[in-house]
Amino acid sequence: MSIGLVLDDLSPERRRAIRERLATTGRAQITDVLDAASAMDLYRAAAEENYGVVTQRGTGHVDLPAAWLASLEPEQKRALGQAVQNSAVTDFQYLYDNVPIYDQVVMGQAAPVWRDLVGFLNGEAFLGLMRDVTGEARIVMADAQLTRYRPGHFLTGHDDHAEGKSRYFAYVLNLTPIWRLEWGGLLAFHGEDGNVAEAFTPRFNTLNLLRVPSPHSVTQVALSAGADRLSVTGWLRGA
Repeated sequence: MSIGLVLDDLSPERRRAIRERLATTGRAQITDVLDAASAMDLYRAAAEENYGVVTQRGTGHVDLPAAWLASLEPEQKRALGQAVQNSAVTDFQYLYDNVPIYDQVVMGQAAPVWRDLVGFLNGEAFLGLMRDVTGEARIVMADAQLTRYRPGHFLTGHDDHAEGKSRYFAYVLNLTPIWRLEWGGLLAFHGEDGNVAEAFTPRFNTLNLLRVPSPHSVTQVALSAGADRLSVTGWLRGA
């Protein structure tokens, strides 16, 4: 399956408003960033993808393949999940589903739809828009992963800085058509006073942008959530 992706038209007024908000707060949302057909095509492809699970164990990132997880007994799965939840009490921790589509493209292993998406994200139309609204002329590429947050999934506080990665802004392209605030999965920005300074819901076809470094987290998806939180996430980077 291949896919054609088209940016929605952003007027000069909208671009200016986004630019001013990023300059003031370091974060902004671009609603209806793609045309409606492009966004729905991406949602359908993401919903049908086979995901692995990612988390943190000890001091390192761990990929848990779907086939391996399926081989575990129910009690083993519960113990693994409980261990992750326990470690989140004091340590940086995360638990969500992932497809490393940028890495797959680099290795020549990506499905056509994800090759198209990574090509789009690294094309001049998208990167030119990102340089324009962020004011960051050093942006030359965008990496990408698919993420799926199911009930109980979360990402604790961090700021996205990684030495040597030249990350200027993080982005989240939200793909779930309907999401309710009480389902959780909010992109929460941490205030210096310990409160939530602001939080973005994962609204469909909305691109969230945040300057790196920016302390933030993804709140746990509620057990009562009526959908999976699907998105394309990554960083706008320099050379």
